[in-house]
Amino acid sequence: MLLHKFDLVHMDQLSHDQLMSGFLSALNSFAADLGFPEGVGLIRSGTMECRFSPGKFIFSALIIDYSMPLGLNSEGILSGLANDVTQLFEEQFSQQLLDGEVSHVYRSSDFSSFRSVLNDLIDRYGRETFELYQKLILIESMYAKVPQKWIIPLIERAQKGKSVLDELRMIPKAYLPQLKKVIRKINYESAPVWNLFAITQFAAEDFD
Repeated sequence: MLLHKFDLVHMDQLSHDQLMSGFLSALNSFAADLGFPEGVGLIRSGTMECRFSPGKFIFSALIIDYSMPLGLNSEGILSGLANDVTQLFEEQFSQQLLDGEVSHVYRSSDFSSFRSVLNDLIDRYGRETFELYQKLILIESMYAKVPQKWIIPLIERAQKGKSVLDELRMIPKAYLPQLKKVIRKINYESAPVWNLFAITQFAAEDFD
């Protein structure tokens, strides 16, 4: 059954939520019966992606609707988020899950406090993802032949949680074409993830 739903866009429960939960659970069990040791890991259809993370008592399904392919840099972020959700849920509600396994009765209201845990987790991932976003732009800039003397100090400050990309404007304008190309590339490749965590993206045009 659906124990908890967290929706970043629409906060209300929908009438088909339990039906979807049952379908995903059956699909996951079917894959396990076919010999896949952990069931389904990922399914995609059109612009929808569902990423599974199995635990001992539950599995989490991270469902994202996106309009473009996710870049390789997104895989670790999304898989890590799904895994952390499963782990935190089972840690916080270990007794309720043990009791439910015996009685076969679960009350979704018992798990409503998990929303605050998820909010904190999303905030943490937002901070870490912003750091990754900055690092990707800075590292790609070095590959694009922007001198390291301009980039390495910014990477060091980004690792300390600072917002540093505005300082790219201090780099000589001779490197402006490379910088704009890099920014467009990073913005595009993982746009759904940047949007998911509300990352403020830097527009290449801002460097004119």
